[in-house]
Amino acid sequence: MTKSKSHIDIYLEKIIESHVFSKSPVNRELLKYLVQSSFKGEKPKEFQIAADVFGKKYNPEKEVNVRVYVHNLRKKLKEYYEQEGQEDDLIFELPKGQYTIDFKHLPIKAMKKNVNRFTPVLFLFSVFILAGVLLFHVFLPSKPVKIEFWKPFFSTDFTTRIVLGDHYFYRGTVPSGQYGSMRDSRINSDAEFDNFVKQHPELIDQVEKNDITYVNNQAPMGLFNLLQLVGGKHQNIEMDFSSRVKLEDFRDENLIFIGSFKTLQDLKKTVEKLGLIYNIEESVLNYQVGDSTFAFNNRATSYLSYEYATVSYFELPDGRCVLFFLCDRDIGNMALTKYFTDETKMKAFETKIQTLDSKNFKAVFEVKGENRTDFDIHLIRLDALPANVSEIWP
Repeated sequence: MTKSKSHIDIYLEKIIESHVFSKSPVNRELLKYLVQSSFKGEKPKEFQIAADVFGKKYNPEKEVNVRVYVHNLRKKLKEYYEQEGQEDDLIFELPKGQYTIDFKHLPIKAMKKNVNRFTPVLFLFSVFILAGVLLFHVFLPSKPVKIEFWKPFFSTDFTTRIVLGDHYFYRGTVPSGQYGSMRDSRINSDAEFDNFVKQHPELIDQVEKNDITYVNNQAPMGLFNLLQLVGGKHQNIEMDFSSRVKLEDFRDENLIFIGSFKTLQDLKKTVEKLGLIYNIEESVLNYQVGDSTFAFNNRATSYLSYEYATVSYFELPDGRCVLFFLCDRDIGNMALTKYFTDETKMKAFETKIQTLDSKNFKAVFEVKGENRTDFDIHLIRLDALPANVSEIWP
């Protein structure tokens, strides 16, 4: 996709002002020259580069210098995109053996940046969807729960709180130059924001906390699937967002969590104690069983058409139950909640649970899909959790 010169200039300026290029005046000048000539469709020769960039007359014995400079520039660009340029939606590629820049547009990253500008709209949209789901719940007739697995959540004296994972935003200068809300997948709570500012004191006057959050499609769709189990008018069902709850809030309640690993907030430590550790930078799920760790990579292909989603469940001595549906992309939890509310599939799954030494379990499912539509799900691993979870849950 061809980009406008102004868009290219914005990213060129961003690169040459980056920390990686800050002490490389030669690389900055060479990059400027190659970007400008490539945008014009020119293919400069080594002698042209030597003359235009380094002010040298053509000398065949000196040609190798240009090749060395271009090789070093290629390494610098690689370093930049591994660090400060990770979120750039326009990539400058310098193919081996060439002296022209390829401008590679990444629409997925561009779409993520657009979220920064439309955060308030997304927030209102997510509220609208949730309101619709809850109205559906209120007016739908109540009905008995048929799937055995779910009965402890809806047939006891304990209130069941369904918590939806909402994404964290903070405020600062967005790529357009305006001041607005922004999202960084590495910052998912006030504590992580405070730590980020502590590590980057130069930004203390440029960013601030925000009270806006939003939920992905998986949250209302997952909630919709669950509420169809029980119908409406159940007085012992409440709903909340992960940004508003603390671990201590569940001392007298059941919990059902539906969300991304990035939205766990105060519940993150609990999930990690269960042996579910998600590397946000690499999109890798580290699934621990005893002394072994199994890595499930959600970036295994160029086009993410599947992901590894997890379910973990445990019961407490007083009869309360805790359940986590966790994934990275929407299709994970949308598929999981459909699976766990399907009578036929759950009969087979409950039979597998009975083979474990404990009712408490964790599982990994591979979900295949396209965009936000799931079309296949199958169980990869099912493992028992300790029967005594007193150190995990209040």
